[in-house]
Amino acid sequence: MVSGNSIGDIVSTYLTQNQANSMDSLALISRKLVERLNSEKKEEAVNYSRPDLVRANTEKARLINYKTKIADELSAVTKAKGAIDWTTSKLNTMLAKAQALLGSTDPAERAAAAAEFNAARDFINSKVDGAGQKIDYRKINLIGGATPPEFGASNLYIHTSDKGGRTMIEGAYMGADYNIQDAEGDLWRFSTGDNAYIEYMNDGTGRTTGASVSATGLTIDSFDHDTGAVTFGGSGSLSGTVVKGGLGVLSADFYGNFADDAGVQNAIDDVLAAMSYAKSNGATIKAKASLLQNSSRIVLAKVSDLGREISKITAEEVDAAGAKSKAANLKMSLAINNINLMSQQSTGLIQNLLDMTQGVGPAPGVFGQLGY
Repeated sequence: MVSGNSIGDIVSTYLTQNQANSMDSLALISRKLVERLNSEKKEEAVNYSRPDLVRANTEKARLINYKTKIADELSAVTKAKGAIDWTTSKLNTMLAKAQALLGSTDPAERAAAAAEFNAARDFINSKVDGAGQKIDYRKINLIGGATPPEFGASNLYIHTSDKGGRTMIEGAYMGADYNIQDAEGDLWRFSTGDNAYIEYMNDGTGRTTGASVSATGLTIDSFDHDTGAVTFGGSGSLSGTVVKGGLGVLSADFYGNFADDAGVQNAIDDVLAAMSYAKSNGATIKAKASLLQNSSRIVLAKVSDLGREISKITAEEVDAAGAKSKAANLKMSLAINNINLMSQQSTGLIQNLLDMTQGVGPAPGVFGQLGY
């Protein structure tokens, strides 16, 4: 009980206490409301556990993994296919120029044509040798690059689909190298880097005997185009039988450096045979290369489609999260406005009650001074 104070003081005290309690209540309401509205907001912008998003991401990851697995295979077949196309193109050029040379009476023209022929042949060999691709620490070349003195190419199992299908590409040597097999059965291979004929054991080991014959000043004394019998003279001595590999096109000196039409015709015959060889052996390699390339393109298209699907789902999630957050924020704003109004009303009511406890104040002006 309050003693020693006027009734106005007592009312004022309790009203002030009630005002404080009212404000505390409003503060509590505000805090709880904020907690409730915050719980309605979406905590994450994207729900990554959404089933269709999980499926799309999983499938995309699987296809990218497949694409990575076939990357080296794709490189190997693409290089081989490209080299075959280059070879076919060069053979067509060599044939056209050799045919155009028939009947020429200009020695300089014939010598120039022989030089171009050799350059084209060297180009083909460089493309073939450069078609290798390292796969699992092993060099794969579907069209050549075998260790001398062998004429060979690699075989390769390739993936034909992302579902696990596989097939084998059987390689075929597409170069134009040759060996000279001597009377003892050993093989001599011309080495561009050494500019010499290097002797190899003919036992499949690829071992050299250590013997060699420099090509500097070495000339062909005789060559039988039909049997392959050849004898070298000049600065050195070497004889045996020419064993052609792959395309079977020899350097121009085996065709008399195009000095006469007979030599040119032999070159034409070999180029025609090479074109037939390249077409028949290259067709299978190119077809299976195209199979792998198409599979890769299909996978890339699928990955692209999945990327768009994932982007669409993600955008939907972000939009939904934004809409939910906006709705929660709007509700919060309206509630806060209501709380403010309630607070203002409570404050006004309390103030009115406080004013009433003080009684009516004196009138303004002179009437007030007179006690009215």
